[in-house]
Amino acid sequence: MVFARAVLLIPGALFFVYGAMCWYNPEMPAEYVGLWVAHKDGLAELAAMYGGLQMCLGSIIFLSGILQGYLRPGLWLAMMVLGGLAAARGSVALGNFDLTVQAAQGAADIAMSSEFSSYTWYALMFEAIFAVLAGLCLLNKENAN
Repeated sequence: MVFARAVLLIPGALFFVYGAMCWYNPEMPAEYVGLWVAHKDGLAELAAMYGGLQMCLGSIIFLSGILQGYLRPGLWLAMMVLGGLAAARGSVALGNFDLTVQAAQGAADIAMSSEFSSYTWYALMFEAIFAVLAGLCLLNKENAN
């Protein structure tokens, strides 16, 4: 049960902190992902979606790891939210991934390239790993709390 709680506390805390930073400075996530904000409405949207929504989800996921009776619902929420983010991000990032394998004179050369930054790959890794971990914790009947 301690591991399951950590699976909720870690992404919950990270979502909350990142959301607070994005609410305070909505231009920050725009700069990370290369968005250009053309209007003040765009800043409000970034503050709401990257800031407010992430803080709210982070709070719910984090508190689910602490409050009695909320472990399994929190694991479901984390698995679905992080899994959905990973699926959407991965479908775009991996769809653009270029893997080239060449074989010549008994030697193989593998080249990988992508136009995405480390932001995308680290976010995808984080989301996928914690979605899988939450799912595995749900399979363990001891995590009924």
